[in-house]
Amino acid sequence: MKKRPDILKDNLWKLMWKLSLPGILGMMVISINSLVDSIYVSYFIGADAFAGVSLLFPLTLVITSITVFIAAGSSSVLSRAIGSDDKNTQQKVLPNLIALSMISSIIIIVSGVLFSEELIAVMGGTDAMFEHGVSYFKVYILGAFFNIYGLSANGLIRSEGKIKQAMTFTVMSVIMNIMLTPLFIHTFSMNIEGAAWSSIISMLLYAIATSFYFIKGKASFSTGKFKIGIEKDIIKDVINIGTSAFVMQLSNVVKQFFLFRTLTWYGTSHDITFFSAAFRLFSFLAIPVLGLLQPMQPIIGINYGASNIQRCIETVKIFRIGSILFVAVLMIPVLLFPEHCIELLLPDIVLSSADIINLRSILAVLLLLPIASSGIILFQATGKGKLASLLPIGRQVVLFLPLILILPRLYNVDGIYYALIIENVLYALLVWIVSRNELRKFSNVVSTEVALGK
Repeated sequence: MKKRPDILKDNLWKLMWKLSLPGILGMMVISINSLVDSIYVSYFIGADAFAGVSLLFPLTLVITSITVFIAAGSSSVLSRAIGSDDKNTQQKVLPNLIALSMISSIIIIVSGVLFSEELIAVMGGTDAMFEHGVSYFKVYILGAFFNIYGLSANGLIRSEGKIKQAMTFTVMSVIMNIMLTPLFIHTFSMNIEGAAWSSIISMLLYAIATSFYFIKGKASFSTGKFKIGIEKDIIKDVINIGTSAFVMQLSNVVKQFFLFRTLTWYGTSHDITFFSAAFRLFSFLAIPVLGLLQPMQPIIGINYGASNIQRCIETVKIFRIGSILFVAVLMIPVLLFPEHCIELLLPDIVLSSADIINLRSILAVLLLLPIASSGIILFQATGKGKLASLLPIGRQVVLFLPLILILPRLYNVDGIYYALIIENVLYALLVWIVSRNELRKFSNVVSTEVALGK
């Protein structure tokens, strides 16, 4: 029987790679799942159906935002409770998570069913595209609870440090969805609704598998009874931490809106197409990096709860170094062969020298992702909810909006890339300064404890 990783004692470098690999694979699988769904809809139904489902991205992102809100908050509370061996708090986390998932799901389902046509019309859907979007959304929204609860509960497994177990449930769900989607769409002649039903069934099985994990007592923490419950203190802490994750998700929606609107004002169809491909490439490379950083939350949270402050400090440093090296390796083929990478997405596109420079410049910004993301994870894991929320909000309001409004006026389309580069550099610097100050506070605590002989 393999020995479970000891988050409080194991070597941090070994712990990082051991826990990160399942996280990286899990996030890559989710990304591939989304891509495969799009291919099925496009192949079996047509371009209008593909466009109709694509229109729903901002609406489905609302479900994602609520999910990360509950998951991030609950995971932070649980990790700290595990570290401090606070069994009373541990037993309250899961019942509160179920309650929050049910309340938010009811609101989403009722709103989605009643106003599905109005919502999709606002997204710009017309004619066949509109019909496909409405048909898919009316079914898909019925499974909101399975998405929110399943993914949030799976986050608790990650917060134990069991990244591999969490990934196993994710992979099972994705494989199920990949198998069911063509059957429901084509074999059973359910059209676009079939794609939605396959997603619901896959997430239902995902939620059931995760529930049985807790019901059968496989968790390493004291889960208490599997029930619905609301505890004021727990809810307050979850909201405090979860708000930061929620804000980050919604701010990305706003950011994308301004980016593509600005492109339509200053660019050509070529510029929009190229930027879309570059954006997808950037996102695809960022996913494994975020997967590598996933174990930071339970490692810092558990050690912070156990008052192992020095180990928290070392965790931040090691994960930053490791993830920067990881990004550098991922970027080598893209920076050396940018044309070939873009051609995988856009076979017929001809890139100008300016396109290649812009692509290399924007992808180089990925080197800063570990600095900014690790800082936010540090704040979430240690219960610094206000910092974790204010920094992303300040990023969009103080940095991004002024830059995206001013620079394209001066440099046209190139100004969009300049805005993104400057914004990311300044944001990474800001988070680094704030997180350094927090780590210094931690160091002072360690020094005080040593002086007192603790």
